[in-house]
Amino acid sequence: MSARLPLRVVLAGYNVDRGTLAELVNACSANESAPAPDSITPETISAAYARISRNPANVGEIREKARTEVEKARRSNENIVFGLGHASVAEHAAFNIDVTGISRLAVETVERHRLASFTEKSQRYIKLDGDAVIPPEIVGLGLADELLALIDEQNAAYETIHDALADHFHPLFRERGVKRPKTQARGRAGEDARYVVSLATEAQFGMTLNARTLEIMIRDALAHPLAEVRDFGRQLHEQVLALAPSLVKYVTATDYERAQFRRSAYWPQGDAGVRGAAFDGPEVRLVDWDERGEERVLSALVFNRTGRSWSECRDRVRRMEPRARRLLVLNTLRAARQWDPPPREFELAQFTFEVVISAAAYGQLKRHRMASIILGPYDPELGWTTPESVREAGMTGPFDTVLARSAGLAERIAREGRKRDEPWRFEAAAPYALCNGHRRRVVFHATARELYHVSRLREDEHAQWDIRALAGQMIASAREVSPALFVMAVGKHEFARHREKVYGADDLREDCE
Repeated sequence: MSARLPLRVVLAGYNVDRGTLAELVNACSANESAPAPDSITPETISAAYARISRNPANVGEIREKARTEVEKARRSNENIVFGLGHASVAEHAAFNIDVTGISRLAVETVERHRLASFTEKSQRYIKLDGDAVIPPEIVGLGLADELLALIDEQNAAYETIHDALADHFHPLFRERGVKRPKTQARGRAGEDARYVVSLATEAQFGMTLNARTLEIMIRDALAHPLAEVRDFGRQLHEQVLALAPSLVKYVTATDYERAQFRRSAYWPQGDAGVRGAAFDGPEVRLVDWDERGEERVLSALVFNRTGRSWSECRDRVRRMEPRARRLLVLNTLRAARQWDPPPREFELAQFTFEVVISAAAYGQLKRHRMASIILGPYDPELGWTTPESVREAGMTGPFDTVLARSAGLAERIAREGRKRDEPWRFEAAAPYALCNGHRRRVVFHATARELYHVSRLREDEHAQWDIRALAGQMIASAREVSPALFVMAVGKHEFARHREKVYGADDLREDCE
């Protein structure tokens, strides 16, 4: 069997100087001269902006000169970005990338990069059609046919469970007066049935990122144990190499980067697949927090208002009663609406959670890139998350059967891989056999400001039930140790009602002492 991957990376767009774009338009509409092909590059903008700090000319003139002297602009970029080390210059070049034929498992690696924007095909809203990635590692072990057979079984279970859940939800939605109950029922059925679908399932996404992040992403991907991710890195480099050679240059993976991935590319050894326990949702524990985090945030709020020394502001906060602390936060957030984040002072309080979470919910948690997310391996010993609707529809039997068999094949992949050279490559590939319902441990470290974002988005009534349960547990735990900070942390759907209740009940004063 061929180990060829369906992965395809395509450069969809990039930023070009406005003057060059105008010449292109005029060449098409007025038969004027077209710009030189090598000037249609984001490099000239980076080169022009790099010169602003030392060139007294108007920035428009600097840009015009850069776009007419492309080779000189490229030499300037190389000197400034790589010679002088001013890598931020590369951030002025932006790229849009299409990625198709990538596995759900590999997406997790790519989307861990903070300074990039991703929009991914959602398994919540699109009915899945069974396309999957068979990675070279599993082909090399001679287990590709078994993985294909398992994926067929997973997909067949998905269809069966999907139809049963659609029949389950339809009368419920009709009784509630939901518009288009049949359509809504099938949508919700897909959302819950996907818990039985493989992490090898093909996905697609679009991403936008700057050249600095692009270079880091390529090098990072080329260091990864999985052949699929390395293929992604090679294709990504090929797409931008000719276009921006002066900005994307150092892409060879280092021994240090390889070692970091190798260290975390393992499969937990134990009785994987035996336990088979089912859970309703995530398990969340607040494992660490700064006991003076609330005090620090409030001190910063007073500092911002008064400009007094930090020690004076801190002493003032320490004299405050709990109600006064709460009023200080409420006065700060008085004009905020549901889309407004709290001010940066809220970044001075930090919270660390240990979460046992399904792959389905992790797919959403990973989007919170301003948090620090540390991953443990997928571990069937942690059981799997079973949607309540699966039990209500009487589909627990086929669901558990497929999840257990998937865990068993994943364990076999890892066990056979340990007999080969570089066993970590095969252990890293074992999760291809797992499903969206399987679980892993995750450390999630975030500031109070980011937790407000988690609350607004993930506690909202439109959020998926699994991630909504996780967010609710996180915010409840954080509120317990820092009650004043999270007084306005609620989902978007209940913000207006909560705001009216809170501000209507308190006699707010500008002076909170």
